[in-house]
Amino acid sequence: MPIETPSSVITAIEHCLKPIARLCIHFGINHRELSEMLKAAFVTIAEDEFKVKGKSQTDSRIALLTGVHRKDVRRLLDEEQQKAPPRKQSLVANLIALWLGTPELLDSDGNPLPLPRNPSNEYPSSFTALAETLTNDIHPRALLDECINRGVVRLTKDEMVHLITESLIPADDIDEKAHFFGETIHSHIAAAEHNLNGGVPAFLDRFVWHEGLTEADVKVIAAAANKAAMTALKQVNNQAVNYKQQHYNEGTPAEFKIHFGTFFYSSRSPVSKPQDDTSS
Repeated sequence: MPIETPSSVITAIEHCLKPIARLCIHFGINHRELSEMLKAAFVTIAEDEFKVKGKSQTDSRIALLTGVHRKDVRRLLDEEQQKAPPRKQSLVANLIALWLGTPELLDSDGNPLPLPRNPSNEYPSSFTALAETLTNDIHPRALLDECINRGVVRLTKDEMVHLITESLIPADDIDEKAHFFGETIHSHIAAAEHNLNGGVPAFLDRFVWHEGLTEADVKVIAAAANKAAMTALKQVNNQAVNYKQQHYNEGTPAEFKIHFGTFFYSSRSPVSKPQDDTSS
């Protein structure tokens, strides 16, 4: 029996695709290239998640589920196997998470304290100690140089390393920004798709939405949202770091990952003409 797709779902998907279309046009990706990406996504998901219990998935069934030609199904599956493995979280990102998730390295407001470059009896830790906690393969000096190069830390004349929380993803690092864009948007859509399909338990997916604000209002609210978001992110990060350290110490297998994020967006609303209240 054919599935009757609610028009509301089609409308929602069309709305979601508009910023994707804008992004593609900006980076010179035309609709044929995007269509090829979409076909590959359809085929991969059908192969992995829509199998009939007790039966192996076939190219013909994938073609039936997705509308992609059977010859393209086989080609896309072969290409998927040849792709490089997903990028892992970088050492820089892990170091930042560890720094922000260690209470003794934060001030009373939860902001990161500066650390001495090398171990010192006057401080609970050092940049070198953090780096050595994460890896023995890369020298702490090399990791420090990379952090400085990315603009996420500053080394002062007194040999103190300062974490620059406002610049964790440099504006000119397109590869880093694209990586986090993919991770963030994928996770948010996956959570929303789970909820829309009636998944239980539902994932957290909440937002506030308002019109009728001035540009000055938006600036004030944006600052408040940024402060509240950073507080929530630090709290969740702190808890995750503590659990990971506990599992590492106990040798407990840990198979799950989490994504928790925040965003703020504003735009100019279309101005509607006032209604004429006079009666004729």
